[in-house]
Amino acid sequence: MTMLPYLLNVTICWGLFALLYALLLRRETFFRANRLYLLLSVALGLLLPVAAHRLGELLLLPEGLALELPVLTLGLPQAEDAPGWGQALPWLWWVYGIGAALAATRMLWGLAVLYRMAASGRRERLPDGACLVRTPRATMPFSFFHWIFVPGHLADEADFDKMLAHERAHVRGLHSADVLLLELLCAAFWFHPLAHWYRRSLRTLHEFLADAEASRRTDRREYGLLLLRQAQPMQALVFANHFFQAPLKQRLLMLTRGASPAMRGWKYSMALPVLVLLVFYFQKNTVSQAASAPEKQPVYAPNQLDKQPAYPGGIPALAAYLSQNIRYPEAARRQKIEGTVLVMFVLDETGAVTQTEVSPSAAAKAQQPEFGALVAEAVRVVQQMPRWAPAETKGRAVRCQLSLPIRFKLE
Repeated sequence: MTMLPYLLNVTICWGLFALLYALLLRRETFFRANRLYLLLSVALGLLLPVAAHRLGELLLLPEGLALELPVLTLGLPQAEDAPGWGQALPWLWWVYGIGAALAATRMLWGLAVLYRMAASGRRERLPDGACLVRTPRATMPFSFFHWIFVPGHLADEADFDKMLAHERAHVRGLHSADVLLLELLCAAFWFHPLAHWYRRSLRTLHEFLADAEASRRTDRREYGLLLLRQAQPMQALVFANHFFQAPLKQRLLMLTRGASPAMRGWKYSMALPVLVLLVFYFQKNTVSQAASAPEKQPVYAPNQLDKQPAYPGGIPALAAYLSQNIRYPEAARRQKIEGTVLVMFVLDETGAVTQTEVSPSAAAKAQQPEFGALVAEAVRVVQQMPRWAPAETKGRAVRCQLSLPIRFKLE
């Protein structure tokens, strides 16, 4: 599966799961279940398109095996590059790389700031294993894994206890692990709005969970007034769970809302038909793409042939043809990219090359622009090969499948 179809399928998965959450689950007080739902739907969106596509390919595997030709090694000095999708739009990869680099820099900067604050602050071990860090750099309490950062002095001891209970709830719930995973997701999919939606939704759920636990230790009205008193603009650090982070109106509504009846848990079962629909859709796409090709004669396996196909002049002539026609892509040469591309193709009854494709491993590596140039060049030259002497069985020419490993090696 190439990158653009994969991104489209990921978008479909995330979009349907997000729509289900927004319509049925967002207003329920099943905070832990909602947290699990969001995490699972993110993972399913990434894995389901690949798994369903692969299953569809397994269902379409041909009965026969390919006749594998010897590995041909090519190391050519030419600098002319072959056209390929990796070189056709190189600026897209540059834009993606710059965006991912900026997102990764933001993550590393946030981690560095937190580490410096933890190292320079006054630390105190709490009974539950959390580490209280008092630092003047913290204007409001916030937490990251087992660290709870608080200002050096808080005027109201009662407010401090409520805020501390809120942050300890974040620590016990391992909310920072979710935040770290979603930050990594948004670094890889920085261009995708649904990735950022999942990050915001999960962080809002973290605040609902912490508010619910902290408000059990005090009067809910007093806790709500504390939220109103502390509502002020602030700069949130990457990765940190801040006491005042999620939209205030949503937190107050959830704080005052009664617990959702258990019978409303049926709403989560609606994810199952969505999952089945997605699997069916992806598999149907794989099968329909294969079925849309014109009807062909059967492809014979090597053990079904009375006469094997032959390149004019034999394997030495085939090696000479490849050496004379393959141009080592300049982009791959600059990056010193080497490797083997397994090209599979079908010879028709006339000996012409048809149905050219590469092995799944080569297709996966082709996502890298430089290796993609090697793949495109290998496919181009195979498609332009002259006619072979066709395979025969029972005295008539038949179709057969061959695979040709082409090894690119710099001299």
